[in-house]
Amino acid sequence: MNRRQLLKGVGLTAALGSAAGGQGARAAANDRVGLGVIGCGGQGTWDQKAFMTLPDVEIVALCDVYQPNLEKNLQLAGGKARTYHDYRRLLEDRDVQAVLIATPEHWHAYMTIDACEAGKDVYCEKPASHNIRDGRLAVEAARRSNRIVQVGSQQRSGSHFQRAVKYVQDGRIGDVHYAMCWGHAAPREEQPEAAPSAGGPPPADLDYELWLGPAAYRPYAEVWPRNRNRFWDYYGGYLTEWGAHLTDIVLWGLKAQGPRTVQAAGAQFRYKSGEMPDTLQVLYEYPEFIFQFSVLSHNSWGPNGDPGAGRWGSYGIQFHGTKGTLFVDRAGFRLSPQFTRRPDPNHPPRPNEWHHDDRELGYYYTAETAPEYADASLELPAHARNFIDSVKSRKRPVADIEDGHYTNTVNRLGNIAYRLRRKVRWDAAQEQVVDDPEANRLVAGTYRAPWVPKGL
Repeated sequence: MNRRQLLKGVGLTAALGSAAGGQGARAAANDRVGLGVIGCGGQGTWDQKAFMTLPDVEIVALCDVYQPNLEKNLQLAGGKARTYHDYRRLLEDRDVQAVLIATPEHWHAYMTIDACEAGKDVYCEKPASHNIRDGRLAVEAARRSNRIVQVGSQQRSGSHFQRAVKYVQDGRIGDVHYAMCWGHAAPREEQPEAAPSAGGPPPADLDYELWLGPAAYRPYAEVWPRNRNRFWDYYGGYLTEWGAHLTDIVLWGLKAQGPRTVQAAGAQFRYKSGEMPDTLQVLYEYPEFIFQFSVLSHNSWGPNGDPGAGRWGSYGIQFHGTKGTLFVDRAGFRLSPQFTRRPDPNHPPRPNEWHHDDRELGYYYTAETAPEYADASLELPAHARNFIDSVKSRKRPVADIEDGHYTNTVNRLGNIAYRLRRKVRWDAAQEQVVDDPEANRLVAGTYRAPWVPKGL
């Protein structure tokens, strides 16, 4: 693929042309989308940078409960955006046409619902919601208000992911009856949790009460800044973090939504603090296939043979079909044919003593599909481009809120099965666990007053 084709494929010709041609090449003011950023931490910064590559986007407002984050992203925006500490004030800003929500996940659905009701289109980071029920409420809010809501599952905008999914859906690897995802990390000497704060009350430049919002109260020193990742009240573990990306491709490729049953086994073998398992195996049963998700924190070897020596260890997605196996991650994809053993009609019979290994003589092997591989493709800027195009066309984005909701549902069900230590049966039509009130309380989740999602 040459440079011209690449730019056309990801929709960044105009953006890069702007960088080459100066400010005069930027889109006319009345064609720009005024974007407000809610959550200016790490991912919010990356997302803001991606949107700032687009010539028809203007960062007009920023919001964060932590003043240093706000100041950092204001500088990134050239010092021109208005700043807010309370996201509700940003939603009142008439210059904000769309919002980017990059807060901790326990705020995602709540803010999405409020933004839709305020008439704003939404790009919300994954996972789509903190529970299952609030994800459905976010879908309903988007439909009710006719808002565009894109989930930040940017792999859907990567051209090599799109090609891999097309191959699966077109039958290139035959009938798929097994798919798996994994995230395997090498052992580390240091603990993965962030060090606890020095204790005492929250600093004056942090609105800790507003940061907590709908989540259960825990002392500031116990949670801030990243120790929230140790507790179910604020986080869903690897299964909803990277799983929001990996599971999403499986469901997309196989055109699937909710499973019939879910069972999980896991433990805290290495890291005893907090509530998250460091080893987890989840098995999902669908009518036509089985889906497995594997999480390890003590060994990085991947089932595709990747030793996982890099920063992220080994991770990826594999579809196992009757004609071949397709592996895909952010570095590219690899299609490996399934070979069929066939007798050679022209091979004369030979006595057994001529055999020198365990293979029989006189056979050959054929495949119905050809091997193929692809390199990485651009994802995050292309995903931002897709959202802005959807805002203008009013067509559903590539990672619509309902797609994100189904992916999040599958991942949350894995956590529910692990936490309850039993197999759960899922009614996808009703979005309820069958005959299990305790499980359904986890489906709905709990919220700290007054931050209860509308319609719960």
